[in-house]
Amino acid sequence: MIPIKQYRDFWDIPRIFLVEYGNSLFLFDCEFDEQKEDYGNVFHVYLMPKLTEQEFDSSWEKLSGKAERFLGEIYAADLTFDESRRESIDEEVLIKLLSGKVTYGR
Repeated sequence: MIPIKQYRDFWDIPRIFLVEYGNSLFLFDCEFDEQKEDYGNVFHVYLMPKLTEQEFDSSWEKLSGKAERFLGEIYAADLTFDESRRESIDEEVLIKLLSGKVTYGR
């Protein structure tokens, strides 16, 4: 399991969160759909640069715009969280994304 470094917008699961894996930082972002008035079912996953404390503490609304690159998308149902759904995710999803074996297009 990979610890969730920080998250925001919890609705059943964190809807935007950061994890560190190896020496890299990754952003998982599940956007809110204003028309449906609900969160989508897909996370966009990004490789992030090192972030400052100010970036961690300020709004994350456009945080994905700071990404070094887009890695792919993963359905929320395919993410395995710890029992609390707030502390960690299974590393398998990142292994698959980094190997290019999982993506749902964009």
